[in-house]
Amino acid sequence: MSHYSAFLRSYHTKTTKTSGTTSTINNETDENSSIKNLILKHVAKGQQASNNVQTTKGTIRGILGEVGNTNLTTKSLINKPKIVQQKNSIETIIECQSIISVPPPAPPPSTSSNAIVVPLFASTNNSTAVVINQIEEIVLDDEIPSSSDIPAEFDCDSADYLNITTASEYVVDICKYWRELEQQTLIRPNFLSNRTEGTASPQNRAVLIDWLYQVHDRFKLLSDTFHMTIQLIDRYLQITDVSKHELQLIGSTALLIACKYEEMTIPGMNDFVYVSDNAYSKEDMKDMERRMISALSYDLGRPLSINFLRRYSKIVQATDIEHTLGKYLLDLTFIDHSLSHISPSYISACASFLSRYLFSYRRLSSSTSVSLLIEHLWPNKFMSFHTGYTFEQLRSGIEQLGQLLIAQDTSKLRSVQKKFSQSQLFSVAQHSCCKSAYVQLALANLTKSMNININS
Repeated sequence: MSHYSAFLRSYHTKTTKTSGTTSTINNETDENSSIKNLILKHVAKGQQASNNVQTTKGTIRGILGEVGNTNLTTKSLINKPKIVQQKNSIETIIECQSIISVPPPAPPPSTSSNAIVVPLFASTNNSTAVVINQIEEIVLDDEIPSSSDIPAEFDCDSADYLNITTASEYVVDICKYWRELEQQTLIRPNFLSNRTEGTASPQNRAVLIDWLYQVHDRFKLLSDTFHMTIQLIDRYLQITDVSKHELQLIGSTALLIACKYEEMTIPGMNDFVYVSDNAYSKEDMKDMERRMISALSYDLGRPLSINFLRRYSKIVQATDIEHTLGKYLLDLTFIDHSLSHISPSYISACASFLSRYLFSYRRLSSSTSVSLLIEHLWPNKFMSFHTGYTFEQLRSGIEQLGQLLIAQDTSKLRSVQKKFSQSQLFSVAQHSCCKSAYVQLALANLTKSMNININS
């Protein structure tokens, strides 16, 4: 329950002052106002029930509160059958005892026949037997063949055979299915451009994403939840013209839907209303939730770039800090509207290469060319088999991510940079590899090396 310990409404009465007047807000009257309130209320109810002398009691399941089918009787749910006799106002209870007969031992099998007699039920009075003429031998084979014929030179998952969490037998097919699925839920380039005045603009979207990133970080939600939130917002905005005043409601509702899809425990609607400073109500969120899901035809399963990045980091055996830098690059792309149409598998491949390149370039000696470093970081045959992309196909995406990283020094929306400056994330946003001057130099030499290879 401590998963959402931060950014919750206080349970006690709080006082706010506005223009010399004082108003008191009592949160106790707001049912389900926050997860913390729920816990405190149910603890209080449990203590009150234990001190109450009445025998009526209900069932409490933690944060779920009182279950609807509460048991209001003090009798046991399973009782022995009883016969009640009344005589001279004296009540005598005679308990009925059930007698279970012990079945006799099974007779030995006959040597003159191949049939086997199996006693199905036996008692002292009668018995029933079933004759089985054939016995089918069941052989368990632990070797489950993969549906993909993976050549030995491209195999990087056989060592994980005993680790069932990696799904090593099916992971190649799963990634192939992801790449097929992302083509069915494409997002148009610049879908917010040339909209009518008063509707959502790319600048409005960037401010919304930056605010949602803060809310997501305060609620301590999964990275997958935020990635899904962004794709829900973009897919909805590209098919619907909305006012810029509705953007906050759309963003909060998308985050709520993503929480239901990805999280084990989700914040309540009142928490979203609270963080929006009561800009909308619970009923507004319910109505928007119905509108969004209906507009998307209940198709919420678009693959996420974070899942592709995890797969690519495993394939290339990236270090923790390299994987974290890849996550930082992916999160930066959400704010930029011009990158929203790029497929998750492609942008993840670009982030995977650039994160490892920026760290490897620092250790590059004068005797080693950038071309050899590129071949080491992204061997074309191997990576093309697993990702579907060669290095030549990633060139434009790598350049876009590099320019996005350089622009962070002058960006006004810094929620992503602030999060990845934390020590538990290796302070990767403040690392020397992410400084503008270093990134510009590394990208310039990368472009120079690629041009030399093309000319040669």
